[in-house]
Amino acid sequence: MFIKSKKKAFTLVELLIGIFVASLVSISIYALFDRGSKDYSQIANTSEIKTEGNLIFNLIERDLARGGFVHPIRGDISDPDNCQDGIDIDDAVEIVSGTEVSSCYDRPSFDGTTALRFKITYKLGDGTSDLPDTNTLYKKTERTDNCDDIIASTNAAVHDWQPISNNINTIEFSNPTFDSENDNLINVAINFRSKDDEDLNLDFRKRIFLRNLPLTESSTLCDEKCPNSKDLFSNYLISSNETNWDPDTRTIPSARVVISENYTDGEDRLQWDTDMATDLGLTVNFVTDTGILEIGGDASGRNYQRFIRTINYVSLEDEIDDRTTFADEDRVIILAVGFENLCEDLIGRQVGNNRHFYCYVENTTDGRGAWDRTSITGSQLWWGQAKLRAENTTYFNLSGYLATITSDAENDYVLDKIRDDMGNPVAAWFGGTDNTGTDNIPNATEGTWVWAGGPERGQIFFDTDPDDDPGEFTSWRTGEPNNCCTDMYNTDYNDDDLETNEHYPNAAGEHYTQFSNAISGTGWWNDLFVPGVTYTPFQTIGYVLEFSSNFPSPVISCGNGTESERLACANYFGSFDLVLDDTTYTDVNMLDLCDPDPNDNDAP
Repeated sequence: MFIKSKKKAFTLVELLIGIFVASLVSISIYALFDRGSKDYSQIANTSEIKTEGNLIFNLIERDLARGGFVHPIRGDISDPDNCQDGIDIDDAVEIVSGTEVSSCYDRPSFDGTTALRFKITYKLGDGTSDLPDTNTLYKKTERTDNCDDIIASTNAAVHDWQPISNNINTIEFSNPTFDSENDNLINVAINFRSKDDEDLNLDFRKRIFLRNLPLTESSTLCDEKCPNSKDLFSNYLISSNETNWDPDTRTIPSARVVISENYTDGEDRLQWDTDMATDLGLTVNFVTDTGILEIGGDASGRNYQRFIRTINYVSLEDEIDDRTTFADEDRVIILAVGFENLCEDLIGRQVGNNRHFYCYVENTTDGRGAWDRTSITGSQLWWGQAKLRAENTTYFNLSGYLATITSDAENDYVLDKIRDDMGNPVAAWFGGTDNTGTDNIPNATEGTWVWAGGPERGQIFFDTDPDDDPGEFTSWRTGEPNNCCTDMYNTDYNDDDLETNEHYPNAAGEHYTQFSNAISGTGWWNDLFVPGVTYTPFQTIGYVLEFSSNFPSPVISCGNGTESERLACANYFGSFDLVLDDTTYTDVNMLDLCDPDPNDNDAP
């Protein structure tokens, strides 16, 4: 069978051979680039200059971003060959000149038992015998132990100057400048020329984040307690879209970093760059009782990003085998960035795919007062006022509500992490009720308790009739709920001065959940009538406010249409799962830094 054209006929066999040859060429080109990802890449010519630019940039980015990486095995005191000095920050990535840049980092050996250090240099040809072509970018890989002295080596990765591309008109390596020069970033600007027409060229600019630079000089010292530290947020970006949410013009008032799961007082500590905190005007304190790092002070989003990147975890337990570990994650670290005109003590928690944020709002100034056993006095918030304020509060793109406590773990988390000014568990309103009230809360009837707001609005969590009880988590005090004090309704308190949309009960009795600040029997929860009381342990002078990533629904996503969409572009949540006892150096979440003085506040 023949396929015909006007010029020449090709047999099917000839076509198949042509396709096969083209495939071999494609495979060869791919293999050449794949080899480049391991060693170096040679690209002599291409009709797609932009494609070549991407390939070259990816090659340079890979080597520069690794600069400063010190393999955790450097802390292994049992092998003197691994016990080497760290990498000085000036050697990790060095701009030798505008046309020459080098990086120094560790690579593990093939079997993973040792670490080898290499220095990689890129340089534009300068007309010398080693670099003859001034339009060619060259690369060299050398063995070293200290990033300065070169070691003769037969290692397969080592090679002298090799050409990367000969399509270069100019190349420039530089650090970008914001308020000051930023050493953690490098700009790469390349002007490519066309081989077919030297008058045709293409400018190519990209920026490389030197993610390992802050980690230099910290994974070695061959100390028995090491590795004992982890850089938690070195890659943290506070905005996912700086056009929509500009971190240079947005102000952040506070942040909290909490060891949210398995915190062990006496073993765990969070550290930070104390000099940077001072320079930025931030007040920083680690609360050992709760495992919370408190950060306060107005600063730009960009400066909060810079500071958050310095935060480290450190284990105070010198004996690695004695560190407290768990079946799942040994520790979970959660970041919550503060929001203007919102409580400073906001903390985060993650459950499955949902992120939750909590804070305690104390308010004794604009409520209608509480029962003092004689009359309504003071200015404490009624439950309906607390609900109204919670639901009128926003946290970036999320809407607030009185907290819904749906598990033992959540209950313990709130009680453990949220404290009053004296460090005590709070006596506070939260979001349970058994009264439908003036705002028609679904399914709430006497003895049938539901959540009044948030994603669980209308869900029944308790019924005084055992036959109807759904078996959900509760933490009632002994003898509660007891629906006390029915004779006070519309006598000692009434609905004469309600705020717009404020909830008020449609029946007498105690219909609203609060945490008491002292446990009774097996639980912390109490039911109270809507004004609350002024005496302990039931004096309710605030409420627990909650936000969830699944409320409102559908969730508002990053965009530029509304302010809520712009706020959704802020990365106000971050999390890290820590592994404390991985001595195989294989888990990416393992401790991998060495802090020789773990008891101070300064990050290593």
